Amino acid sequence: MVAFTMSAVAFLLFLLSLLPLLLSSPRCAKQKLPPGPANLPLIGNLHRFGELPQRSLHKLSQKYGPLMYLKLGTVPVVVASSADMAREFLKTHDLQCCSRPLLTSLRKLTYGFSDIAFSPYGEQWRELRKICMLELFSSKKVSSFRFVREEEVQRMIDSISISSQQNHSEINLYEELLSLANNITCRAALGKSYYNDGGRSLHRILSETQALFTGFFFADYIPMLGWLDAFTGMRARLERNFRELDGFYQQVIDGHVDAMMRREDDSRDEDLIDSLLAMQKKATHLTYDYIKGVLMVILTILLRFNILFQLFCPP
Repeated sequence: MVAFTMSAVAFLLFLLSLLPLLLSSPRCAKQKLPPGPANLPLIGNLHRFGELPQRSLHKLSQKYGPLMYLKLGTVPVVVASSADMAREFLKTHDLQCCSRPLLTSLRKLTYGFSDIAFSPYGEQWRELRKICMLELFSSKKVSSFRFVREEEVQRMIDSISISSQQNHSEINLYEELLSLANNITCRAALGKSYYNDGGRSLHRILSETQALFTGFFFADYIPMLGWLDAFTGMRARLERNFRELDGFYQQVIDGHVDAMMRREDDSRDEDLIDSLLAMQKKATHLTYDYIKGVLMVILTILLRFNILFQLFCPP
């Protein structure tokens, strides 16, 4: 009887927590908001989205105009769907709108937004941008990797030539071009190619990362129901992917640290990880989490290469 009473009280408290949402008006009368569809309590306009959200938004914009107001769960959202409206957000009011949403998956996989791609605009972002522009992606640094590009292009040409002489059959240019893009990116950033050396496993991890970036977490849209992410399996997927990525990052960093301690770095060309570790000696606040955050950006670029190849050069 006591257990039943406690369960009933817990359920009653849960209903009372929902009461403000159920009784609140869809819009605040004092706010001037863009037009938009009526929203339901708790879920807002989430029920209007199908398997292709972009098409759902396009359909809604045809009815409510190029600037409309939605609620994704309990999160208010303003959607711009024309060039003029986009210019207002991306140029005229850029500083007020440039930060990305603080999503659950991004927070975890970027080590608390320690990267430059997803970090909110502020002092930390400006410092990371300065490091990237002056040290990592400067014209001088990009030019220093010319030999990598030349070697990988020559490797691809030799591979095609050998295959044509031996097989006298069709050559899979998709695999050759994909290998070229992956090898150039990995060698410049990480010091070695991972496409032909465990690259398939890395591609699997990055594909899961991409899926989690766009996955649905209750905590992002209905924070009070965030505990449901444990039941849907999304929380476990996120933790597993984070451990795999973190293990890969640590393996790469440890390899570079060991090489520097053995003074092997003098015999090889400096990559982006070497540059970051060198900067860490001068700036103690540049922790491994910051380095791993930059690695996340590089690997995200690598994943985008793979996606573009799949879209425009299907195997």
